[in-house]
Formats: sequence, C-alpha cells, structure tokens
Amino acid sequence: MLTRRSLGALAGAGLATSVWPAAAQSGPRLIAIANFGEHPVLRETVEGFQAAVVKAGFVEGRDVRFDYAHVNFDRSLIPQLLTQTQAKRPALILAMTTGVAQASIRGITDKSIPIVFAAVVDPVVASIVPSFARGSETHTGASMMPDFDASIGFLRRLLPDVRRIGTLFNPGEDNDKTNIDLLTRASAKAGLELVTVGVDQQGDIPVRITTLRGRVDAILLIQSNIIQTAMPVVAQVTNQLRIPTVNTIYNANLRHQLVGFHAISYRKNGEKAGEIAARILRGEKPSDIPIYVPETADFDSFVSPKGLELLGRQVPEALRGCNCFVPD
Repeated sequence: MLTRRSLGALAGAGLATSVWPAAAQSGPRLIAIANFGEHPVLRETVEGFQAAVVKAGFVEGRDVRFDYAHVNFDRSLIPQLLTQTQAKRPALILAMTTGVAQASIRGITDKSIPIVFAAVVDPVVASIVPSFARGSETHTGASMMPDFDASIGFLRRLLPDVRRIGTLFNPGEDNDKTNIDLLTRASAKAGLELVTVGVDQQGDIPVRITTLRGRVDAILLIQSNIIQTAMPVVAQVTNQLRIPTVNTIYNANLRHQLVGFHAISYRKNGEKAGEIAARILRGEKPSDIPIYVPETADFDSFVSPKGLELLGRQVPEALRGCNCFVPD
C-alpha cells in the first residue's frame, strides 16, 4: 500500500513514482519497481512480489525498501523510467511486463544491477533470457505462460455447444504473439476453429469486436495489455453482441458481466518473482536461476451465473456443483 507519493522530477515527464514505504536512510537495500502502468492485476503482482520478499526474511525499512514508478501505459516514456530507476542505484529492479523487461536490457546500462521480471508471458521469445532453464547474466524471473488446453477445456464445460472461438490481440506485442501461437495449437488440438482479430489501438476495440459477430460462438480473451486495460468496453460490446466471453485474467469488477474466467493468478506470479528476488539478494546470480513456469495451482476457474443470465443462458449441469462460482 502506498504510504506517501513523491512525483518529483518524473511528474513533468508524465511518470508517476512513489516509495512503498521507504525509510530515508542508507541502510536498507533499494528494490526499484518499474511498471508499465496502474492496473488491478499488475498491482496484485507488485503486492505479491513485495510480500514474498518480506516473507523471505527481508524486513521492510530495515533490510529493504521499495520504490515504485510507472509510465501510465505510455511506451514512449519507458526509457525515461529506466534512466530514472538506474539513477536511484537500486540493489535490484523488478521489471513489470514484457515491454519494460525488454527495454531494461539496453536501458539499464549498469550491468551489476540484477533485474527480475514479472507479468511476462514468454521471456525467451521476447529475447529477455536465453532459455527457461536459466536466466541471463542480468535477468531472470517468473513467466505467465498460459495453459490454453486447460482454458479451452473449461470453456467447453461452460459452453458445451461451442465450435468456433474468437480472440483479440495486439500484433505488435511479443506477449500477444506467443499467446496466439499457443491458443492456435490448443484450439486445433481441441477440434475448434479459432478466429483472431488484431487490435493496435484501444479506440478500435468496439469495431474490431463487432467483426466477430456471426463468426464465433464464444470469445476467449488472452493476457493482452491493450485488451485487458479496456475490459469494461470489451464486456459491454460482447454483451451487446450476445457473444459469451471467457477471460484468462480474473477481473472482480466484471465478475457478473463475463460468463467465466480461467485465470492465472497475478499475485502468485508476483510471489514467485519475489522469491527469486530474495535468492538474488542473498547472493545467487540471475544466470543460475531458472525461469519460473506456472503450474496447475497457479490457475483458477470461475463461473458467473449472472453473466450467463445476461445472455439467456444457465449454468450447465456439469458445473452446478463445481464450487467455482464467482463471489457475490
């Protein structure tokens, strides 16, 4: 939780920064958190990260202090964010999202600063690390690799009549490309037709969703920054079109607007990144630490009875006793 706000020199450049909570002393080692923007699930990741570092035995205010900054989803400001972050001489940096982690490879010129990433789907495809088996000399972290076999399995239990599914993605994002590749394979394996629609501007989302009308039986949304930050609009349009929609990120504010969620836990992703950070603070090298890949326990399934009712549907018999309904 933010204990004080310090917009300082970054405010003029459009960056927001805070210390969570920071002791103004030289003793605690600084952990700088560089985020792409403020969003509930990214906030969960950061909170999970901080909690895991503290749980590992690093007392906040005595052993470590956290500095947080973001660029409000303005990609052009990431270089400034990283320059300001390095200037604080942190002991470790948490790079949130693929774009920030990628930029930190060149943007953090002091190669003695270890960087842990979180909220990144495929760090290998994004060229952040050489493989999942080991980090680079400077980078390692926790990936958010989706399990689309499980997501499609859940969707088919929830919507047994589905034969064609659609999704939206940003063609310019490495995360999105990886998601689409994996979803394409999983859809073919399940015998489903997949219809993909590219979106590179949030303002185009309503029109692009409309192109799915009559072409799909349901929508399965991927972990895409451009889509997930516009979820209220997505939910509104898909409900107007009466296309049942399942999200791979749980959004409590929309729990009654979508029909369901098969969601990776962003907080658990942050916790795994925090555990890795603690190992580095104790002396391990990033190159010696494998990339964390999500396990079954990192995913949750939720059914929304009210979301189904909005579209004239009911909870299918197979899921009525699942103990997986969204909380009221």
